[in-house]
Amino acid sequence: MRKERLLTQEEVAERAGLNAKYYAQVERGQRNISIGSLLKIADGLGVSPADLFQFPYLRQLTNEDEEIIALVTHLITHGSKKSKRLAHALLKELVR
Repeated sequence: MRKERLLTQEEVAERAGLNAKYYAQVERGQRNISIGSLLKIADGLGVSPADLFQFPYLRQLTNEDEEIIALVTHLITHGSKKSKRLAHALLKELVR
């Protein structure tokens, strides 16, 4: 998304209010990211947080896929700690 928008890592980091080195490490998969930083990056890119979870190169998403992404995004941004722990355990089990 960053490259599609012709932005450098430094530009996205600045727009997101993040350290450029940290952002570069996140983009390369070398650092874990908090939900807060994820939201800042989405804002820096000018997209919704859900857009960061779109993978058009894999396959076309179905309506059910879109609904799952929307529900998980809503849970991440508005859910209680208890509901997040429960969802985490459930998703972990389903992925196995």
